Amino acid sequence: MRPGQSFPILLLVLLFPLTAFAGEQEKLDSGEILVETADVAGSDVPSITVTGVINVAPERVWAILEDCENYAGRLPRIDESREISRDGDIVICEVTVGLPFPMSDLSSQTRAVHTVGPPSWKREWTLIEGNYKINDGSWTLTTFNGDDSRTLAVYTVHAEPESRVPNRIRRRAQESSMPDIIETLRELTGAQ
Repeated sequence: MRPGQSFPILLLVLLFPLTAFAGEQEKLDSGEILVETADVAGSDVPSITVTGVINVAPERVWAILEDCENYAGRLPRIDESREISRDGDIVICEVTVGLPFPMSDLSSQTRAVHTVGPPSWKREWTLIEGNYKINDGSWTLTTFNGDDSRTLAVYTVHAEPESRVPNRIRRRAQESSMPDIIETLRELTGAQ
């Protein structure tokens, strides 16, 4: 190979991630909701990340996500919710997720750390107790492409219930129902 021949290859390698990112940006800009799964070492259950744009300011979306007391009846599949305590940026919540028959509902108590922006608003939680082996996750809100009136919402969760639901059924159910959370936030904020 002559000197300089590797430059076009290097340029392609460097530009590919930017092109992929630009494609994702276009999908998000058009209202598409992206769902990705990732294997987690030591777990049979993948983590799931849902990303979408909500056409309101991040503060409006944050007002819903930071208020776990009112998740029930507002967010998908949440049958009961209660804020147990709030001390500065630490919030302890108890939530029951309703599941279809014959599966049992899932309840958990989590400890969340809230970071209030700008530039980002974040809720990161970990399991304290409940009928899960693992229930960790986060919400991250930022402006979308620097537009203060649009929110880029990223929801990541790794939840493994103690119940014996076959992994393929659990994975399919999670992947197909996850976009509902972004759609619900769009409706609750009037961003439709």
